[in-house]
Amino acid sequence: MSLIDSSNEKFDLSILKKSDQKYENPEHFSYESHKTVKADGREEFVSGNYWGIKQRIILSKGWFNIQKEYYPNGNIKSKRIYNKTSSGDYGPMYDFDEQGKLAKTIDFDEGWKTSFEAITEIAKKYIQKYNYKIDVSANAVINADQQWNKEYIKIWRKESDGKKYWQIGLNKAHYDNPDDKKCERVVILVEDSSGKVLKNEHYFDRYNHFLKEL
Repeated sequence: MSLIDSSNEKFDLSILKKSDQKYENPEHFSYESHKTVKADGREEFVSGNYWGIKQRIILSKGWFNIQKEYYPNGNIKSKRIYNKTSSGDYGPMYDFDEQGKLAKTIDFDEGWKTSFEAITEIAKKYIQKYNYKIDVSANAVINADQQWNKEYIKIWRKESDGKKYWQIGLNKAHYDNPDDKKCERVVILVEDSSGKVLKNEHYFDRYNHFLKEL
């Protein structure tokens, strides 16, 4: 998960163009949002205004995307990563002052014993067992389009009664009966402290509901 680091960065403000949006205060403005596709397939979305600039980096491979924010002067304000398959806080977040000096680091993985990589290794076993065709390696193309008619994996974590857990969800659409479309689903619950699978459920959902919580 070393997609970001604590180094200083500065955004090139010259590539931004102010929009025609009008504000009551003449000193206020917005930038035109724009998207850039890099040679490696990553997509960069930039938006901003007089308060600052936000940059979302959608990576073509891997489990995480990147978000960076910049002060109005272009100096880096914060960096963090996001899980493509579920909401929540993962990995480090770096906050900087207006001069671009590192001010604070938060490690969202602190207190969690089982790594994301270890969870993907558990996922591989169930993918093979139930004949899914999903690649969960660190450089895989991860499907973030979690629709009932897509084959996808979701990994998320939760806390309950003071204990930490990971969950793995697998979805596969079935079209055998066009009048009764069903999703094949597998959900695995992993205890964070030990890394052991506590339970798993294999079921078919004819109503296309979300993956179950275990």
